[in-house]
Amino acid sequence: MSPIRSVPDGLGLIWTLAEKDLRIEFRSRQAFFTTLFFSFLILMVFSFAFDPASEATRKAAPGILWVALIFPGVIQLNRSFQSEREDGTLLGILVSPMDRGLIFFGKFLANWIFLLAVDLLTLAIFMVIFKFSLTASTLWMLLLILLSSLGFSAVGTLFGAMVSSIRTREVLLPILLFPIVIPVILAAVNGSTEVLLEEKFRFLFQWIKILAAFDVIFLAASYLVFEYVVEES
Repeated sequence: MSPIRSVPDGLGLIWTLAEKDLRIEFRSRQAFFTTLFFSFLILMVFSFAFDPASEATRKAAPGILWVALIFPGVIQLNRSFQSEREDGTLLGILVSPMDRGLIFFGKFLANWIFLLAVDLLTLAIFMVIFKFSLTASTLWMLLLILLSSLGFSAVGTLFGAMVSSIRTREVLLPILLFPIVIPVILAAVNGSTEVLLEEKFRFLFQWIKILAAFDVIFLAASYLVFEYVVEES
């Protein structure tokens, strides 16, 4: 087999790897429904604990939303390399002439698409439970979710590979992941506050720029470090 020599070949391999993971998940739907149910449960707990119509709850709503979006995503990230570990195919992928960076991008793309699907459904449930109406301004939430899930998936895929061979990975992954993605979470929560509470968008675009900047940093750093992570894992 010859090494990858062109960009189209590389993109094709990235999509092949991502499609494989998405196809496996589509057949079982186990992680998808588990993650979505976890998000729904978080929203329901907050709605029972606080009156969704109260002013105090509405001010806290952006934070509640991102708790429901971020924490359940760890379920999928923990499963990123599970099938390869269980079937013993990870070694075969690593010894192939494929650039290991392409393996990272394939896994990252699958995780990103998965999280986007869950996040969009969670956003719809949130809007209904907490009685937010869909307006033109709330469409900015789609961009915030798109950017935040990108950075979260990039770092999560890297750490998912790092802890995939450890028995306590379910506990270890959040401990490693959340301190790193704090800038993404802060920017997403503050941007959502301006969108959902219908402020004047004074700082929304600054938060979007911060999200985009961290996404580029996290994606590039994860790509560069991934080869060394899989060698040690």
